[in-house]
Amino acid sequence: MIHHQVSRYIFTFLFILWSHHFKVMAQQLQNPSFEGRPGVATLPVHWLPCKVGSTPDMQPGVWLVDLPPSNGNTYLSMVTRYGSWEACQQKLQAPLLMGKCYQYTIDLANDPNFAGSYGGVTQLRIWGGATSCQQSELLWKSGPVAKSTWQRYLIELSPKEANYPYLILEVYYTKKTPYQGNILIDNFRYKQELPCEF
Repeated sequence: MIHHQVSRYIFTFLFILWSHHFKVMAQQLQNPSFEGRPGVATLPVHWLPCKVGSTPDMQPGVWLVDLPPSNGNTYLSMVTRYGSWEACQQKLQAPLLMGKCYQYTIDLANDPNFAGSYGGVTQLRIWGGATSCQQSELLWKSGPVAKSTWQRYLIELSPKEANYPYLILEVYYTKKTPYQGNILIDNFRYKQELPCEF
């Protein structure tokens, strides 16, 4: 009898531990460091493009980009053009929940020599998506990313309108008039769930 109760307590403890671990892990991204093979119109495993005919690139070594990664061996680059821009997405293991607040970090940079004429300063926008590549709610934007060295951003994603199983990364202009620009992205990592301040 005692042995049975001890076994039950151990099982309950392990189940709670496993549940907590899954809850913590569920908001993490797969391949957050964008590891893969450098190339044009190439995305790392677990990331998918969101603009028809316009796929981000894997760096370094493409389009005159030579900045070393901030983490691992490779990273992502996206560009804006005159009237078009790039985006990619990942489906989370569990959705971001409305009314919850999730803290992440991400490393961003700009390459002023990108492909010779794509050196313009841009910003990163992060969207919550209810379905694949659907930009349902803007959760965060970086503002102008002008540094040519990696800068780490501490960000909070707080869905207010719905639950979102998709996270979408989008490069976008910082001015009203379209132009050619770029953003470099690495090391996008989940840190913790926080009490919401709003």
